Amino acid sequence: MEASENELSVPLDYVPGARGHGVLAVGVDSEGGDAFAVWRLSPTGRAGGAWVVRFDEIERDPEQLRRIMSMLQDRCLVDWDRDGPMGVLARLADVLPAELLTALQGNVLTVPELLAEISEHRSTYSAAVEQYRASTKSKIAPLVWPTEMPDQQDFARWTARAHSTAASPVAATALALTAAVASTAQLWQDTEQARYRRVYLRSLGDPQPLPPRWLARLREAVASKSLVSA
Repeated sequence: MEASENELSVPLDYVPGARGHGVLAVGVDSEGGDAFAVWRLSPTGRAGGAWVVRFDEIERDPEQLRRIMSMLQDRCLVDWDRDGPMGVLARLADVLPAELLTALQGNVLTVPELLAEISEHRSTYSAAVEQYRASTKSKIAPLVWPTEMPDQQDFARWTARAHSTAASPVAATALALTAAVASTAQLWQDTEQARYRRVYLRSLGDPQPLPPRWLARLREAVASKSLVSA
């Protein structure tokens, strides 16, 4: 049995207890200078602030960078692997306060681990459908996902192409990561909508805006800042 569209409710952006993500990139700006890009994202990947700062400007005015980076302290940095943000933070280590640097280093997520968690839940939901099928005489169709889980390399190439017209290479890198976060969050929302249409799968819980481990990490970042500020 499936529910109608107006019965479905997956919160799209506001997520209680979570602030969101940060994206860092290093590269060339529109004038060919060595630059640093920061994108601030909501829990579901919507951009809420973006900065591109040249490293020579940081040397002249390090306080500018500290102000920008302090806005990420209650968020998780996201990249394809941990080496990306950790390398950027290492380059900024002499400028950032030690407390802020430690907080940022401790809150790093990778796109592959987020995709893996969604895949785990899809497998769980599909198994629950098969279990229900075995217990009923009704004809039960298998779960069909609006979008299949992407191959990681194909996904990375797609997000890079999606923002190939960015104003500068460093901005393009940040925008590609932003697209990856937003698309991954959408994969989860598609997953929850497909699951919640099956009334017999609603016992697994109300639709959630993000997978449990992902959401927990975002909330831990907020909590860790609160402890530091207390």
